Amino acid sequence: MILSFDEIIDAASRSKMAEALTRWQNGLNRIQTAPFHFFAVDNNTDVGVPNTAGTELEAPSYWGFVNSIFLPTIVFYTMLWFAVYACVQYNCWLSWQEGIKRKRLLNLSTSLIHSTVSGLYLFFFFCYNTKLMFAAPLHYYTNFDSQIIALSIGYFFYDGMDLVMNDKLSISTGVLLFHHVASIYVLSTAVLSKKFLLYAYWAMLMEVSSIFLHTRSILHISKLSTTSMIGFSKVISYLNLFSFIVFRFFVQFFLFGWAYVNYDHMHLVYKCIAFGGGFCFAVINISLFLRILHSDGFLLSSVVSQDRLDALLEDNEYSNSSESVAKSEKKELLDV
Repeated sequence: MILSFDEIIDAASRSKMAEALTRWQNGLNRIQTAPFHFFAVDNNTDVGVPNTAGTELEAPSYWGFVNSIFLPTIVFYTMLWFAVYACVQYNCWLSWQEGIKRKRLLNLSTSLIHSTVSGLYLFFFFCYNTKLMFAAPLHYYTNFDSQIIALSIGYFFYDGMDLVMNDKLSISTGVLLFHHVASIYVLSTAVLSKKFLLYAYWAMLMEVSSIFLHTRSILHISKLSTTSMIGFSKVISYLNLFSFIVFRFFVQFFLFGWAYVNYDHMHLVYKCIAFGGGFCFAVINISLFLRILHSDGFLLSSVVSQDRLDALLEDNEYSNSSESVAKSEKKELLDV
C-alpha cells in the first residue's frame, strides 16, 4: 500500500508526539525515584516542552500575549470573575444596605472564592507532586497545568479593574494595584515562556494563606466575630497567623533560595523577577503581617504606631461619605 504525503506527515507527527510523551513520563518517573534535595539546580528539561531547552537563558518574548491563544484565554477568565462577582452580588449579603461595608464584603467573598479554588488546587498538587515541585520549578510545563495560572491572571485583571473603576486613589489602592500588576507580569511570563511554571505554583501557594486572611476579614467586617461566631473567629485568627508563616514566609524563603542556587541558569530578566519582585512581595507580606498582629492584639501600638499601619488599610471607599461617618467606618475597617 502506498501512503499519501499527508498520511506520511501525520504518521511522523504521531510518532514524535508519542516519543515526547514517553520522554516526559520517563522524566517524571526519574524525579520521583531520585533522592530528595531541598535546593537543587533544575536540569530536568525532559519534563518541559520539547525543543525549549536553553530558552531560559534568553530574554522572554511577550509577543505571545497578542498573537496567540493566551490573550483570548485571559479575557475569558477575566469575564468569568466578573460573572462570579455578579453571582455573589445577587446571592450574598442581601440583608446589608448598599454602601461601603456591603461592597467590601462582596469583594472579599469573590476574593475568597479565588483563594479557595486556586489555593486548594495548588496545595493538593504540591502534596501529590512534592518532589516535582522542589526538583523542577524551571522546566516543568503542560498546557493543562498552566490553566490555574491563567485563571489567577484573569482574577488579578478583574480585581485591578474593579479597583480603578470603584475606588479612590490612595496609598492602599496603589499598593494593591502594584501587587496585581506585578502578579500579572510574573505569572504571564511563566505561561508565555513555557518556563518557571512550578516557580509560579510556589508563588501562588500564598493563596492558601489568603483563604484564612479573607475569612478573617469577612468575619470582622460582618461583626460575626463578635456575635454568633466568636469561637470560630478565634480559630481563624490563629490559623491565619500559622498559614501566613508557612505559605508566605516559608514559600518566599524557598523561592529566594532556589533562585540563588539556579542564578547562573537563567536570563537577567528572570533574575530580576526572582530577586527584585521577591523583595517587593516580601515587604508587602511583612507589612501586612505586622498589621494583622497589631489588629489581633499580638503587637502593641507602642511597638508599631497606628499611623504607620494606616497606610496598609484597604480604605479606598470614603470619598462619598461625610467626614464623621468616614472616620468611624475607617476605624472599624482598620481593626480588620
